[in-house]
Amino acid sequence: MHFAPNILYNKGYFCNLNFKIKDKLTDNSSNSIKKFVLPIALLFSLGRIILDIISKLAQVGAKMYYATFLIAFVLEVLAIIYLIAGYKKRQGNLINLREALVVGVMFMVIVGSLFAIESYIYDTFIDGEFQKNVAIEWANLYGKGEDVEKMMNDGSGTQKTNAIFSIFTSIIKFSVIGILISFIVGSILRNKK
Repeated sequence: MHFAPNILYNKGYFCNLNFKIKDKLTDNSSNSIKKFVLPIALLFSLGRIILDIISKLAQVGAKMYYATFLIAFVLEVLAIIYLIAGYKKRQGNLINLREALVVGVMFMVIVGSLFAIESYIYDTFIDGEFQKNVAIEWANLYGKGEDVEKMMNDGSGTQKTNAIFSIFTSIIKFSVIGILISFIVGSILRNKK
């Protein structure tokens, strides 16, 4: 009986079992990540959208409006750290860099997509002049308001194309932020083999 584990181990049964368990964890990891990240990302997206709508409806001005982006960025970084650490804890303190990247990018793609869609709807159907006015106000702070206003008036025919294009560029920006933050956090929290 004492020799049975050695015989089984020598024949590769435990090694094969180890690979099957590892494959099973890999197969389920994307589902596990989705189940963990999706509710938090949707909740965070809702908060980001509410913050954006409130600042737009309150006409807070350029400084305060752009400050909400900084606030949201800091909260997004903290959320990615929380999600990666939480996912690692749920997986028995095991996480690799790929999983950390998937967690962070999935979170940021969801938040970025919903935020971009909300911005498109608001800026196209509710207040088409909001972004233009805020950009001009911001440029006036640096003495460039006339230049920005001229540039915007010259390109007014391409606004519909730019609005849809801005959804995709916004999603890409959020994805890049997710990749960078997840890479840093994942590099620190991953299990080294």
